[in-house]
Amino acid sequence: MRNVCLIGCGAVGTIAAYVLEKSGQARVTAILRSNYDAVEEKGFDIDSVDHGKIQGWKPAKVLPSISAAAPLKAEEQYDFVVLAMKVLPDTVPPLVTDLKSLIAENTTLVLLQNGLDIEQPLATAFSQTIILSGVSMIGSRLTSPSSIFHEDPDILKLGPYFHHEESLPRTVQLDAARHFVGLYNLGLADAITRNTGAECILVEDVVGARWRKLLWNGTFNTLCTLLRISVGELLRSPGRVSLFEAAIHEMAAIATAAGYGEYVTEDIIQETIRGTPESSPFRPSMLVDFENGRPFELEIILGVPLRIAVDLGVNTPVLSGVYDMLKVVLWTLEERSRLST
Repeated sequence: MRNVCLIGCGAVGTIAAYVLEKSGQARVTAILRSNYDAVEEKGFDIDSVDHGKIQGWKPAKVLPSISAAAPLKAEEQYDFVVLAMKVLPDTVPPLVTDLKSLIAENTTLVLLQNGLDIEQPLATAFSQTIILSGVSMIGSRLTSPSSIFHEDPDILKLGPYFHHEESLPRTVQLDAARHFVGLYNLGLADAITRNTGAECILVEDVVGARWRKLLWNGTFNTLCTLLRISVGELLRSPGRVSLFEAAIHEMAAIATAAGYGEYVTEDIIQETIRGTPESSPFRPSMLVDFENGRPFELEIILGVPLRIAVDLGVNTPVLSGVYDMLKVVLWTLEERSRLST
């Protein structure tokens, strides 16, 4: 039985926790913050395209803080520590400090998070720890603090974030990734049998996979938030060509200049666009965060690639404008929060 600590039981993290426990080979300790009281009282209600309807489900252990999850005995040490919470600029330094109490010699870190270059601070702090980086393509959302609506299959691309290969051989890092992928697919076995589309896929170039996801996240997520419309409305709008299609080609140009052109070809761009129906009412996670007054992941989704664009001399008029305006939107959220306290 693998001992897993999962931090962040939102729409993505809760499904991951459920899948890992459903494998029959993992015991999950979940760290919850804002929804701890609700889940501790009655568990999660999950309505899932992959797993059906589950009422009152709880991980093996539910705790309100990282400090409460620190293992007290050798046999309680974690095989995997899974990070599934949002990556916000002011949360990374304290997180690195807090994680030190959870990371043992044989612990593997697993990141199920959005964005680009999110692994480096952890690789610096935990130079002898294997880091697996996951790119999640899943349609799930919180409909209440303890309710999850999961409407699109759980597709997870996961691979090693290769670092310190002189002491962490590449083969060892790949073996750790294969083990986690196998564990996750055990939990998806029923969904795979029913051909829902769910699957955990091993990838060796996870950075390339992150660039590919940014074609969607850096455009649909950001523009829908700025304009406060669904993805279908964006595709039907007068701004489809001048804003959305221009933005997705700018993101592809940055990725190509950075050496990841094979992940953002014109065929892949068109596949990304066609994969979202014009009738879709889906509201991306960044927009949902904004509508609920929560800070959203602007820097790792748009700020980082735009800084790479500047370094490489790539012109990004649309994305740069969207970024500047979203910084103001984010500032208004922070101001309202500050004034209300």
